[in-house]
Amino acid sequence: MLLCKQEEAIIQLNAEQANWRDDTDDESEDQELEAHYMYMAQIQEV
Repeated sequence: MLLCKQEEAIIQLNAEQANWRDDTDDESEDQELEAHYMYMAQIQEV
């Protein structure tokens, strides 16, 4: 029974880590997109 609970805890932790990685990837993409739009706006000002 204890082993089963430990496995459940490990599975939950792995799921949380995967969610964190997904969120981190989204932030990186958002920053890249924002930088792209700022660059495009600067080009249009010239």
